[in-house]
Amino acid sequence: MNRLAYLGPAGTFTEQAAREYIAEEQVELIPYADISSLIWAVAKREEEYGIVPIENSLEGSVNITLDLLAHKVDLKIKAEVVMPIEHNLIGHAETELSKIEKVLSHPQALAQCRDNLNSLLSDFESVSVNSTAEAVQRIQDKDSSWAAIGSTLVSKLNGLSILEERIQDNLANWTRFIVLAQQDGSEQGLKTKTSLICSPVKNRPGILYEILKEFAQRSIDLTKIESRPTREMLGDYLFFIDFEGNRTEKRVEQTLAALEDKTSFIKLLGSYPSLVVE
Repeated sequence: MNRLAYLGPAGTFTEQAAREYIAEEQVELIPYADISSLIWAVAKREEEYGIVPIENSLEGSVNITLDLLAHKVDLKIKAEVVMPIEHNLIGHAETELSKIEKVLSHPQALAQCRDNLNSLLSDFESVSVNSTAEAVQRIQDKDSSWAAIGSTLVSKLNGLSILEERIQDNLANWTRFIVLAQQDGSEQGLKTKTSLICSPVKNRPGILYEILKEFAQRSIDLTKIESRPTREMLGDYLFFIDFEGNRTEKRVEQTLAALEDKTSFIKLLGSYPSLVVE
């Protein structure tokens, strides 16, 4: 049976994304405690492939994922899963909202639900833990004055109830997850995206414009561009560029060839299909 590593513990949003990705396939899901150890496990071929978060619509990019892909490992993106993040208030079935005194969750989840929590609950203490899944696990043996914020999946796994659904303050809360492997997903058809990392050549005015022009003149749609430090010198940056198209397309091949003399470093992360979960 194939193995897919995911950011654990069981019940995280990353596991939920993993389940969406594998659908009905018989795949063993393997939880990892942190993004770094998961990515290294795939890079060392200890796991066939793994899924990690790379970007959130409210919080921005997951920098550790970007930095490992840029500087440490030689992995490809096999697929992406874009999924809404729906936070739920979870507790024991008999819990009354007025009696809740403590709410556990990951700091980001607590921050993303602050306004709704304040309107739902009269007086409570926010308690930060390592993940939404851990939060739900920890309230299993607590009384009904304890609640947690987590996914529908983690509430089911722990036999608890959803007291209030979708309590995030901003409903436009989406996370993009990527599946990493030794090979990309370019063979899955032309309707794909492509990601690359590059560093423009130095001391050349307008060089970023020159790079972007190569995409524009071939009518290639950019879906993301973001800079990160090269970790070599202040003011030197890498650019992460995502665009629509497959690396096997002629126009994409031409663009990549044209970028060779405009960049001092270029790393193709591959072409891959995108699964958007509604």
